Amino acid sequence: MDATADPPRRSLAFGLERAGFLGLGWPRLTILILILASVLAGFGLARLKVDDSLTELFRTNTEEFRRYQEIDRRFPSSEYDVLAVVEGRDLLKRAQLEAFRRAIVDLQLADGVDGLVSMLSARGKPDESGYAPPIVPDELPDGPEYNEIIAKLRANEIVAGKFLSNDGELALAVLALDRNTVAEAGAKKVIGDINGILDRELKPVGLKSHLTGAPVMQLEIRNAVERDQIVYNGLGLLFGATIAVIFFKRVSLMLLAAMPPVLAVLWSLGLLGWLDFKLNLFLNVMTPLVMVMGFADSMQMVSAIRIRLREGDTKAQAVRFAVRIVGPACVLAHGTALLSFLALLISQSALIRTFGIAGALAVCISFVAVILVLPLMGLYLIRNEYKLARDRSPADRLMDGLGALVGWIVDRVVGRPVLTTALALASFLVLGQAYLQLEPRYRLADQVPDREQALGATQQIDQKLTGANPVHVMVEWKDGQSLYDPTTLEVIAKAHEILERQAGLGNVWSLESLRRWLREAGDERIETVQRYVKVLPEHLVRRFIAKEENAVLVTGRLPDVDSSQILPVVEKVDRALDGLRQAHPDYRISVTGLPAIAARNSARMISQLNEALPLCVAFAAVLLGIAFRSPFVALVSLLPGLYPVVVSGAILRWTDGGLEFASVVALLVVFGLAIDSLIHFFNRLSLEERKEPRPDIAIRNARVLVGPAIILTTLVLAFGLGVTVFSDLPSLRMFGFVCGTTLIASLLADLVFLPGIIMLVRKVWRHRVVG
Repeated sequence: MDATADPPRRSLAFGLERAGFLGLGWPRLTILILILASVLAGFGLARLKVDDSLTELFRTNTEEFRRYQEIDRRFPSSEYDVLAVVEGRDLLKRAQLEAFRRAIVDLQLADGVDGLVSMLSARGKPDESGYAPPIVPDELPDGPEYNEIIAKLRANEIVAGKFLSNDGELALAVLALDRNTVAEAGAKKVIGDINGILDRELKPVGLKSHLTGAPVMQLEIRNAVERDQIVYNGLGLLFGATIAVIFFKRVSLMLLAAMPPVLAVLWSLGLLGWLDFKLNLFLNVMTPLVMVMGFADSMQMVSAIRIRLREGDTKAQAVRFAVRIVGPACVLAHGTALLSFLALLISQSALIRTFGIAGALAVCISFVAVILVLPLMGLYLIRNEYKLARDRSPADRLMDGLGALVGWIVDRVVGRPVLTTALALASFLVLGQAYLQLEPRYRLADQVPDREQALGATQQIDQKLTGANPVHVMVEWKDGQSLYDPTTLEVIAKAHEILERQAGLGNVWSLESLRRWLREAGDERIETVQRYVKVLPEHLVRRFIAKEENAVLVTGRLPDVDSSQILPVVEKVDRALDGLRQAHPDYRISVTGLPAIAARNSARMISQLNEALPLCVAFAAVLLGIAFRSPFVALVSLLPGLYPVVVSGAILRWTDGGLEFASVVALLVVFGLAIDSLIHFFNRLSLEERKEPRPDIAIRNARVLVGPAIILTTLVLAFGLGVTVFSDLPSLRMFGFVCGTTLIASLLADLVFLPGIIMLVRKVWRHRVVG
C-alpha cells in the first residue's frame, strides 16, 4: 500500500514537522552535525556541577532576601555550621565526659574548623581579677568534686537546654567551618575528618555521634543527586528499551525508539553544562524527564513506521509517512510541554525559574532529536523491511492484543456516552473538591535525604533541645553610634526578651546573654562587658556582633516543622518588634533567617504555581483549537486535560499530603506530557474522519491505531518518572509519586472518558475535529 493512503490536509503544526525531511535530504551532512553536537555535548556534560544550596529555592529579587544575604555577608553564616550531636545514657560520667573533652580538643585543631562552641565552653563566675574559670577543668576530679562540677554544668543558663539536654543524655557542639578550607579541600573531606575524630574518641566509651547542619545536609544532597542521576536514568532507559523490545520484537526498532531520547538527554545536559547550570533538587529530574518525553513521541513515530512496514511500504515510504502524519502531533506535544515549563517562569523562586528555563531548552532539544534524528536513523537501522512486513511474530500479537483491548473499551463507552460523561463529570467534581482543599506545605526536612545521619540528628535536637533552625533579629544603627551606648544595649535586650518570652523561641543568643551572665556575677558595668567582648574568641563574638560594631544579631532556634506552623511565630515576633521600632526609629530591626523566609514565601510561591495549572490547561486547549482549526477540540480537551491533575491532588489530600514545591512542579510538568496522548489521538481522529462519516467508527479506528502506543508510552513515562519514588530525597519521591499517578489518570481520561465525551458533544454539536 502507498504511504499516501491518508487524505491530504493542512499541517496542524504550521509545517514545522517538515524539519524531519532535512536529514533525509542531506544525510551525510546531518550525521556530521549530529556527531559534532554529541562531542560538544560530552564536553559540556563534564562541566556540570551540583548545586546543594538550601537557600536557592527562596532566592528572590526582594528586600527580604537581600536582608538575609546581608547577614551572610556580615556575620558567620549558619550555612557553614556543623552541629555535632553526642548521645549516651552515661554521657555525664567521668570516662564519657573525658572522652567528649578529648574529642572537642581534637576538633578544635582539625583542618577546616574555624571555631567551636559546646557545653565545655561554659564559664563560672569571674573572680576579683575578672578571670572566669571554665566550669569543666582540664583535669577532672573524682567523687564529690566531680558531682559538683556536673551540677554546675546542668544548672548553667547558657548550657541547660541549649548545649545539654535536661536528661543529661544528649550534648550539642557547634563547629564553624572555615570557608576557604572547605572550598579548597572539599566538604566531603572536612566533614569526613570530623566524623572520624568523633568515632575514634567516643565509640570506645559507648557514646554515639551524628552530624547535621547545612554543610552536612548539602553534602548528603549532593551525594543523593549524583547517585540518583546514575541509578534512575539507567532504570528509566532499561525499562523503555525492554518495553520496545517486547512489543516491537526487533532490536532495530527498539534502537530507533530509544536512541533519539538518549541523544536528547546528552545534548540537553551538555547544553546545561556549557550554560553553567548546576544540578539541584529539581534539575536532577531533568534527565529522566527529557528521556521519557522524547521516548513518548519516538514510540508514536516508530509505531507508525511499523504499521506501514506491515502494510508493505518500503522503509523510506514508512519513515516519510511517520514524519508527515505523526510529526505534526509531535510538534504540538512538545509545544504544550514547552508551555508547562514556561509557566514556571512566573515563580518568584530562582530555583524554579531555572528549572523552567532548563526544561524549555530540553523540550526544544528533544523535538530536534525526535523529528530530525529518528527519520534519518530509520533509513540506516531498518533492514529487510520486506521480511518484516511478512512476519507475524508474537510481538505483533501483543500489539494487536492491545489494539483489541482498546477497541473493546471504546465500543462500550461510545455506546453509552451519557453515562460515561456523567461519570467523568461526577468524579471530576468530587476529586476537584478534594484538590481545592490542598494547602501549601514546606519543610526543610523534605529537601534532605531521610536515610542519612543529618535528618536523624536534627530530629534529636528538635526533641531534646530547642531546635536546629536559626531565626535572626538583626539590629542595625547609623555609623558613629556606639555598640555600648545604653540605648543600643536596651534595644538589644528588648529584642532578646521578645524572642525568648513573647515568641517562645529557645536557645536565644545575643550580647544580652553575656550581660545577663555578668549581672549574675554582680558586675554589669559597660566597661566589664567591653572587656569580655575583647577576650572572648573572635569566632564566637562575630556570631552576634558585626566586625564594624554597627549591627548585632539576636538568634533563636526553632524545630523543623511545616512552614505553616512557623509563620505564626515569625509574624508574632514581627508584631512584637513593632513597638520597639516605633520607640527607637533610628534603629533598623528586621526578622530574617531561612525558616522565616521559607515561612513567608513558600505558601505564596506554591499558590502561584498552583494557580498557573488551570491557566495552562485553558491555554493548551486554545492552542489545540487553533492548531486543529476547531473550537470543538478546544472544548472537549478541557476535562481530560484537567482530570489527571485533580486525581493526583485528591490522592494527596486523602493521604494527608499537601501541595509542596515538588508536587506542584510535577503537576505542571506532567500535564504537558499527559496531554501528549490527547494530541496524538486528535491528530489521528482528524484523518479518520475524512475517510469514515460515522463518528463512532472514526473514533474506534483512531483509538485502535494510536491507543497501543499511548498505553506503552504512558507506562514508560510513569515508570521513567515514577522510579524516583525510591530516591533518598523525599522531594524527589513526592515528584515521582505525583508524576506516576497523574500519568495513569491521564490514561483513564484519554482511553475511557474522552471517546464518550466526544460522542455526547457530537450529538449536540455536529462538528468534525478539523474545521
